[in-house]
Amino acid sequence: MMNRITRRGLMKGAAAGAGLIVLGNPFSVRAYAQNKKLNVALIGVGGQANAGHDMANAENVVAICDADSSKDRLGTGEKKWPQAKAYTDWRKIYDNHKDLNLVLVATPDHTHFPAAYSAVIRGYACYCEKPLTHSIWEARTLAEATRKMKVPTQMGNQGHANEYIRRIVEWIRSGVIGDIKEVHTWTNRPGHWWKQGNLGPFKEAPAPETLNWDAWLGVAPARPFFVNDQGKSPVAPHNWRGWFDYGCGAIGDMGCHTWDSVWWSLDPRAPLSAEPVKVVEMGTETWPLQMNIKWEFGPSAADSPLKRPGFTAYWYESGLQPEVPDEIKNDPALPADKRQLGPSGSIFIGTKGKLITEGDYSENPRLVPTARMEEFKSGDMKKIERIPKSPGHRDELIKAARGEEAWDFPKSNFTYAGPLVEAMNLANVSARLGQKVTWDPVNLKCPGCPNADVLIKREYRKGFWTP
Repeated sequence: MMNRITRRGLMKGAAAGAGLIVLGNPFSVRAYAQNKKLNVALIGVGGQANAGHDMANAENVVAICDADSSKDRLGTGEKKWPQAKAYTDWRKIYDNHKDLNLVLVATPDHTHFPAAYSAVIRGYACYCEKPLTHSIWEARTLAEATRKMKVPTQMGNQGHANEYIRRIVEWIRSGVIGDIKEVHTWTNRPGHWWKQGNLGPFKEAPAPETLNWDAWLGVAPARPFFVNDQGKSPVAPHNWRGWFDYGCGAIGDMGCHTWDSVWWSLDPRAPLSAEPVKVVEMGTETWPLQMNIKWEFGPSAADSPLKRPGFTAYWYESGLQPEVPDEIKNDPALPADKRQLGPSGSIFIGTKGKLITEGDYSENPRLVPTARMEEFKSGDMKKIERIPKSPGHRDELIKAARGEEAWDFPKSNFTYAGPLVEAMNLANVSARLGQKVTWDPVNLKCPGCPNADVLIKREYRKGFWTP
């Protein structure tokens, strides 16, 4: 079967099509005394970047960048790291700093790949916020570059380091609920977090003096700055996630968190297909108000540690949810408020039982009905290393960047995160096209659907940056 491929087969098509340009030494990231501080560049200073700054505080921040030079964005970084050179265009960091050890990327989704790829091919360790990339081709290319360069990397899905997800992986892989037949995952995003659906009207307006609009657009299509009828930008700096050109919608934003436990525990590699079950109010430039997607996954790959059959998976967002299982609705051991689904979570349905999680980070996993928990002692099955210091996923990267661990020690490195993001983006491809698409992961194609090509590998704005 075409889609039952090995890791080597998964990369076969990417190696030829990616056109990797290797500029750095694979070991340059560790070419310094381990008692020295890492030279760090921060691309993106406001917003989510603040969450990653703790990782840089103990190191030597030499460069910071944000397209918005206002006091609340780039100004924040200038105040915190006065010794660092400040930029509004991330490309200038690579032009002017040749002694970097670590680059942190916390920009809108459409800039993730060019900024992170530029670090990896130079041999710099890289931390990139989720989703790793804006398109499938980018995810594959970045994963392949990481494997070739052997530099430490980490995607910012913080839950990957917590106790809950490790427990889920151990339960699922130990067969506690049997073979997995279905997985249902839901999130309350976008909701009040950002807007999607039919937005507007908008009008052209001068960009703020503090905003380098050309740099903010980056590789996205050129267009004038625009505002809504309140005179506010619908994309910069906060609300870009709901737009085709700049974000990946709720499934890109939260799928890297909520689906992480599914990806790790079942090792699916690549879906066979993706299909929109329900799409509500898709805009001409924006992701829908609500979306329900179905994937089909084949049996485990020949070189997988698992020997499992295929399974079906469903994604729900912005108020859409699966049915509450009878084992939860009718469980006398649960209080009334626990006999319903929370705003975000997952349900694994197996041949011997069910497992449910809460929240976007797979919190509080439990077997249902509750009586099953008494039959199983999770403490007897701890086989995955725990990272006691929080936030552990950042600690993993720092250890590897310092040469204390192997390049692939970070467990959510780009070679793990890339295929996960490919699956999330394939769901978006099916939603944009409004049809079921089958998937050929070796050739990065949706067979029989040429209209998918421009969504799998987007066209970059000419003259801004070329991989």
